[in-house]
Amino acid sequence: MTTGMYHAHRENQREWILEVAQDLFIQKGIDVVSMGEIADAARLTRATIYRYFNNKEQIALEIFKVITRGWAERNQREVWNAPGSGRVLIERFLRSHFNYLLQTPHEAGFVAEFNHLYSRQWPVEAVKGPIADTLGAERQRLLESIQAGQIDGSLRGDIQAGLILAAIFNFTSGMLNRLGEMGSKIDAEYELGSSAIFNTICQIFLDGLKPPPEP
Repeated sequence: MTTGMYHAHRENQREWILEVAQDLFIQKGIDVVSMGEIADAARLTRATIYRYFNNKEQIALEIFKVITRGWAERNQREVWNAPGSGRVLIERFLRSHFNYLLQTPHEAGFVAEFNHLYSRQWPVEAVKGPIADTLGAERQRLLESIQAGQIDGSLRGDIQAGLILAAIFNFTSGMLNRLGEMGSKIDAEYELGSSAIFNTICQIFLDGLKPPPEP
């Protein structure tokens, strides 16, 4: 009983540290925030923080894993379990992803900040493993959907499936970074509404995946 309570306490404290750190990272930037600031904001000692994490990069990576694992679990429920052609599955994936991020701007904000740090400071090897752990199955489902769409004729077959997969991931990353960095400023800048803008961008991208017309 005591062991179980202690384990629950440690898990709750660990989650609290991640929550506090995520807010600080979004507000100030991962590379600016110190472990001491995280400890102060969490109302814990630095020694306590170091019992759970060796450095702030490890904290950031763990937050990234928690967020992306949640994306994969949501997609399993809302995207991949429903029937449809290859193109329908990809469209459902993209629209579901962006609509979710529009409703959870803090996640978009953190991942945009994470991507910014990754691009400037971290080697690919530092992030490639965690991405494979949390999003590897997503990439496989997308690849299978692309291949199925090329077979059923709902997707263009003149581009290698792996290239379409890479295009989808880079497209979603680029739009996520834009949303995460700009947030509500997008609405103010264009006065059209973020949801309408991002859904239109998705539609244009999806139209580019349609098979070309017969000559």
